[in-house]
Amino acid sequence: MTPTVGDPSQTRQPARPASPPTARVVHIVELLAESDRQSLTLAEIVRHTSLSRATAHAIVSELTARGWLSRDPGSGRYGIGPDFLALARKAGGADHLQRWAATETRALCDRFGIPFFVARRSSSDVLTLAAHAFPPHLTPGSEPHPWLRDGSRIRIRPPICREFVAFDPPADREAWVARASESSRTRLRVVLDVVAERGYSIERMTDDHVAVIEALGSLDTMPETLRNRVGDLLTELSVVDYLPEELESVAADGIPVVTIGAPVFGENRRVVAAMVACPNTTLPLPELRTLAEATRASAAAISTHLP
Repeated sequence: MTPTVGDPSQTRQPARPASPPTARVVHIVELLAESDRQSLTLAEIVRHTSLSRATAHAIVSELTARGWLSRDPGSGRYGIGPDFLALARKAGGADHLQRWAATETRALCDRFGIPFFVARRSSSDVLTLAAHAFPPHLTPGSEPHPWLRDGSRIRIRPPICREFVAFDPPADREAWVARASESSRTRLRVVLDVVAERGYSIERMTDDHVAVIEALGSLDTMPETLRNRVGDLLTELSVVDYLPEELESVAADGIPVVTIGAPVFGENRRVVAAMVACPNTTLPLPELRTLAEATRASAAAISTHLP
């Protein structure tokens, strides 16, 4: 039956009363799951949630007993527990991104013999690892790329994560650029246009690349003023991406490449993830283009499976 205007049977029912105890539990679990430090003391949980110490202690004790949280006996810090992670893995079976990311990363890894990973946009400015694949000669026990380490969380900050920002609305792009040092902004704007046109970013390989990535990942533990200054310095020290004419100019000697990142689009053409190839070597230009186009095509294939 189609409801009609004024039909008494369609009168809005009062909303169910909220459940404060449930909200408190959810708040604490979300806090621990999203914490940049991955663990918090009871005092920190109290401060973040504004709960009384007694209430927070009762909740974390019950969650710890059920395996949803774990407590480090030495530091007293709480983190997400094994039973919650097991439940999350089961739920991941219904996660279209994770399912297709795993399939595509394995196919690309088998084809090219290098690591691939998919980074998921877990919040407006944070990326987490959704799936990864290693070739047989590079096992997870060896030293991986910094972005492939368990628990990695990457901030979408200049100059990295360009394949996410390049397709954002102009205001969001400009806000990202504004976080970089003033001397770097003109190049960043040009690079974002290039990434949007060709469909992927290219991370240059330098001796200091890993150190720069590690430093960018640690900025969130610094005071804001110092964080901004260090971020500006790192951006100034980085030669960001390759412009088309730069690729051609160095093609004869091979092109040093750490990663190639291509966007995965979700609803409303928003970039929700990126497929990332990790050659971490010098490539002839034709090989780079072949790898980049395969990475871009794989990201596009994942996009077609997302709701």
